[in-house]
Amino acid sequence: MKVGLLGVEGHFSKDFGLGIERYMYELYHTMQRIKNKGFSISKVELKKLPIIGSGLSFELLSKYKNFSEFDIIHNLMPLKFSKPKMLRKNILITTAHDFQPILYPELMFESKRRFKDLLWLDLVIKPGLESTLKSDYISANSSQTRDEVVKLGFDKSKVFVVNHGIDKRFMRSTLTKNNRTKFIIGYIGAMRKRKNLEFGINAANAIKSKDIFFDIWGKKDFEYEYLISISKNKNINFKGFAPEEKIINIYDSFDAFIFPSYHEGEGLPILEAQSRGLPVIIYKYGKIPKEVRKYCFEAESPEHM
Repeated sequence: MKVGLLGVEGHFSKDFGLGIERYMYELYHTMQRIKNKGFSISKVELKKLPIIGSGLSFELLSKYKNFSEFDIIHNLMPLKFSKPKMLRKNILITTAHDFQPILYPELMFESKRRFKDLLWLDLVIKPGLESTLKSDYISANSSQTRDEVVKLGFDKSKVFVVNHGIDKRFMRSTLTKNNRTKFIIGYIGAMRKRKNLEFGINAANAIKSKDIFFDIWGKKDFEYEYLISISKNKNINFKGFAPEEKIINIYDSFDAFIFPSYHEGEGLPILEAQSRGLPVIIYKYGKIPKEVRKYCFEAESPEHM
């Protein structure tokens, strides 16, 4: 049996820094360890064409690539892939990470949405999610994503929950006593409306102690300038992008972790932080899968957090 893992060139890298790409890297390298003479697995990397970007490149090139050598094509990304005629006798599996752009579009953008953002949503994101529902089978990353798939009309008997695993380097067998005099609350993730980081900043603004700090790690994204403007506490620090090679040390610099997201397909940073022994606080009314949220503290408001 030959399996092709489908993605964009360069996205199978552990250094890409985003959750889906980290999943792609871990899945490929884990499955490479399977020692079975009748089984092989390959990366099928489609190039990113100039100007049009990853999503449209993926859609365009996948239409003309010959996939006939594979028994199974597994699309790992929420990008449009129409099963070619030559694959009608073969199996197409797609990993569903979440369907938030379709079910909760109000969480997609900030008030100052740009024309190119709306174009990206209509030409790349929505068609990608709609094509997921045309797969032979769907691998959902959580029970919540599975329920979203079924809600959108997909056959329940053909969707399976496969929770994303955590690299063993995150696993911490013992906890060491922290002798620091300051207490650091941490966040790692995007700075977008969906992540509800404003909630955490408002909580930090209410803290009077000079020994409690809030370190925010993430690239300068859509809401960056706005979040800077509402950060009134001098102990709120925007640390920049979290490099993959330093991610363990960054988690270990925290005493607690917050992730107040409105919606997550699974919530990989939550699991990573917990694997390092950190207590995690989430937004109580956020849509976080039950198998993840049951190990978190839940804050109803910034004051409660």
